[in-house]
Amino acid sequence: MFTAQQRILVTGASSGIGQAIALRCNALGATVLASGRNAERLAEGQRRAADPSRWLCVERDLLEDMEALPEWIRELARRHGKLWGLAHAAGDGLMDSLRTYDLATARQHFDLSFHMPMLLAKGFCDRRCSENGGALLFLTSASAVFAEKGHMIYGAAKAAVAAAAKAISQEVAPRLRVHCLAPGIVDTPLEERAEAYMGASYREEQLRGYPLGFGHPDDVAQMAAFLLSEQARWITGQNFVLAGGRY
Repeated sequence: MFTAQQRILVTGASSGIGQAIALRCNALGATVLASGRNAERLAEGQRRAADPSRWLCVERDLLEDMEALPEWIRELARRHGKLWGLAHAAGDGLMDSLRTYDLATARQHFDLSFHMPMLLAKGFCDRRCSENGGALLFLTSASAVFAEKGHMIYGAAKAAVAAAAKAISQEVAPRLRVHCLAPGIVDTPLEERAEAYMGASYREEQLRGYPLGFGHPDDVAQMAAFLLSEQARWITGQNFVLAGGRY
């Protein structure tokens, strides 16, 4: 599906969905620039990769010096060659409500879930940084589509990314494609934290809304790899919901 000359930057590649996407793209032939904050877990991902020589560990905290992210992308392209794809999977959850709404918290979360991906996109879409025909993929969330108590700020930030992605897709076509994947509940360390926070009944309550059960990281990675590939050459500007039959 990919060649070794097709370089894909995957953020959040140290665990969960991000690492699954990085491993899948590597297994399908791409050279993966695996970005994350945890060097040890990035190295573990490299050991698990189908071809470790095509797994490049790129340690960075994306929240630090966010305004420099476009230049960081340019530096990666100068060092390793133009990127074919960017899969932005880095992020964090947030349980919130109108009753507990706090402006500082909201601003901090929008930095993480909206402004950060936009700055990465700005760098990637620079013609000096990306190959013609390549793809930009944002991981959003089903919380941006389904009404969900406890995800007011989180859902709003992810919905903002999906809306922005549609506009970006028109701006960069036909040179680049832009996609969003909106997973429902996937069994990851992030979901384990949510269950610990919400209490013992949370998992069973949520499972009732998922006819096919919760997802696994590779369920998302399979779709992500397809959208990043040339096989999806006629798809752009969409927000694909992966939620095990939830509606």
